[in-house]
Amino acid sequence: MRRLITLTTDFGTRDSYVAQMKGVLYAQGPGDLEVVDLTHEIAPQQVLEAALFVRAAVPRFPLGTIHVVVVDPGVGSAREALLCEHAGQFLLGPDNGVLSLALTGTFRALALRPERFVATELSATFHGRDLFAPAAARVARGALPAQLGDIIADIERIAWPGVEVRRSELRGQVLQVDSFGNLISNVSRADLAAWIPEREWAQLRVVVGSSAPLPIVRCYADAAPGSAVALFGSGGLLELAVTNGSAAATFGVAVGAELSVSVLSSPA
Repeated sequence: MRRLITLTTDFGTRDSYVAQMKGVLYAQGPGDLEVVDLTHEIAPQQVLEAALFVRAAVPRFPLGTIHVVVVDPGVGSAREALLCEHAGQFLLGPDNGVLSLALTGTFRALALRPERFVATELSATFHGRDLFAPAAARVARGALPAQLGDIIADIERIAWPGVEVRRSELRGQVLQVDSFGNLISNVSRADLAAWIPEREWAQLRVVVGSSAPLPIVRCYADAAPGSAVALFGSGGLLELAVTNGSAAATFGVAVGAELSVSVLSSPA
């Protein structure tokens, strides 16, 4: 059975950083290793963006997959380096919250101890190559996590922005702008259903930035080209979109912008 290692970074592909990590993985990993690039286009130092990406991607991979996530503005600091076991998969990355959204339910976290498996000097600025890649290669070769680190009680977590619920309004914020310009918010389907029954969603309108009140539709095709709408995307979060266009450009908003959901009129 092949061993899969995935890579998610903010390194881009112009420089040699990703290539160096792959070199270590193939040199130190098993002969049947396959390295899969998930993305290297996370915006520099944007831990929340990376955490959202990992949250969406990791559950789609088969049991035994090893995920290496390196978005690490605190590299070289006292933050721990993690190896986590969750739902039959392994996740490695800095203890800065980048793994936390993917680690739902029960998981085991270990702090890596490089002295147990790193033979060369550890760079203070490139733990992706010198720490996470060697650890991932050893897991792929069958090393037990306890051979590489010590169990810790908890990890750093992303502070997920709360949704504010009022009598006549629900308020959230934009967490991410995807490559289509869709504005993905922190409002989940469960958040909205707890406030207003789904059968009444036709009465709701969503506003962000300079937008007019936007209806909630089921899919992009429910709106004419160029129309602005709100809908729940594949990750279960409310997003605003312009069909065949960019909501971010149309409304001039970015990550952190507030949005509101309100009742247009009382149900008949």
